[in-house]
Amino acid sequence: MSEQEILTLGFEKTYVNDDESQNGYDYYYYQIELIKDLVLYTSASDEVGADDEWAVYMSEPDCELWDYKLVKELIDVFSKIKDARREVGVSKENG
Repeated sequence: MSEQEILTLGFEKTYVNDDESQNGYDYYYYQIELIKDLVLYTSASDEVGADDEWAVYMSEPDCELWDYKLVKELIDVFSKIKDARREVGVSKENG
């Protein structure tokens, strides 16, 4: 998946400078919180090759996603879950 596709999906860029990482260089990655404590994050910029292929991982390290459509579907599902929770909350408030 390209960096532009990651931005299109709403991921936010997180910069990590050398002072923080102490690895000799600055880099960045992207992340998006789907629901509380469930975060998707990308490979670090220094891990992306000339082909501009970024991987997406879940908080659980065994889950690695490379397909734009699959990541979009995952984000859409959790957006629907959040919307449904909001509707239930509003419904309960209005009694």
